[in-house]
This record gives sequence, C-alpha cells and structure tokens, in this order.
Amino acid sequence: MASMQSAKPARKVWVGGLAGATTAIVVWLIHTVGGPTVPGEISAAITTVLTFVASYLVPPAEADQVV
Repeated sequence: MASMQSAKPARKVWVGGLAGATTAIVVWLIHTVGGPTVPGEISAAITTVLTFVASYLVPPAEADQVV
C-alpha cells in the first residue's frame, strides 16, 4: 500500500472533496430556483458516486510524494 511522506492532503483527496461540495451546491441551487425536489437519499448517493469517480480518476501529483 502506498504511504505519503507528508500529512498534506493529496490531490486525489481535495479533488474528491471539491466534487462532493460542488454536488451539494448544485442540488441546493436546483432546490432554490424552483426545480424538482431532490430527495436527501438521492443527493447523498450522487455526492458519493461523484466523489468516488473523481478520486479514482485523478492520479496523485508529483508533489504528493507517494512512495
């Protein structure tokens, strides 16, 4: 298993977090502008899937020093 030389978050981590936060904001905007109501369970599922996909596809950066 890979380990890191620093506690600084890897690129994969912050991209996954950004995907999750962006999804939450988009669902809130849909609700605010009067679009369809998205159930909480579906919002959580969409956030989980998009966070996983983003974190899985983004490779670690050279600066992440994964060894």
